[in-house]
Amino acid sequence: MRRRWLGTVGLGTLALMPLLAACGGGDSTSTAQPTPGTTFVRVANGSATPSPVVTGAKSTATPFPTGFLPLPSTTPTPTPKGSFSCPPNKQNPINGATAVAGATSATVTWYNPGGDNLVDYRVTAISHDAMLGEQRDIGWTVVTPGPACEMMSATVTGLDRSTRYEFSVDAVTTRLGSDGTIAKTVARSEVVSTTA
Repeated sequence: MRRRWLGTVGLGTLALMPLLAACGGGDSTSTAQPTPGTTFVRVANGSATPSPVVTGAKSTATPFPTGFLPLPSTTPTPTPKGSFSCPPNKQNPINGATAVAGATSATVTWYNPGGDNLVDYRVTAISHDAMLGEQRDIGWTVVTPGPACEMMSATVTGLDRSTRYEFSVDAVTTRLGSDGTIAKTVARSEVVSTTA
């Protein structure tokens, strides 16, 4: 049955071929010729558009431009309250300290900004002379804070002769909202040398 269907399609195509050949033929080749006519763009001279004219009700300016209560014509001058206090050290920078060394001790001076949560200061010396083995621990010199906004000083003892030291000052403060204290470095000196 399948072969029969293919044979029928093939015969039908062959019968239509002469008809299709007659539809598209012709010896003459012709192209479309333009015909003159009117242009698509029209230009007409005219006049300028008149300026707009305001029509309607006339408005008058009100003494209150936004409809709110008027602002006072004079501004009040602020009155200072409280007293001057020293500026606190913000963002916890490490400030400079000065150190004057003797033979086996040194006096260290630093700025005390004060504060309600300040417990005490601890000062130590860090040796800058390398030596074999474990470095000698100088220990901490504990200093009770003095009045705020003033320079403080402490003497560190037990230093070695002819040795270079850097001095570090730590502030011990209470933790806000919790128990215990925290220590952080607030000042350091340049390297100084003890005398012989």
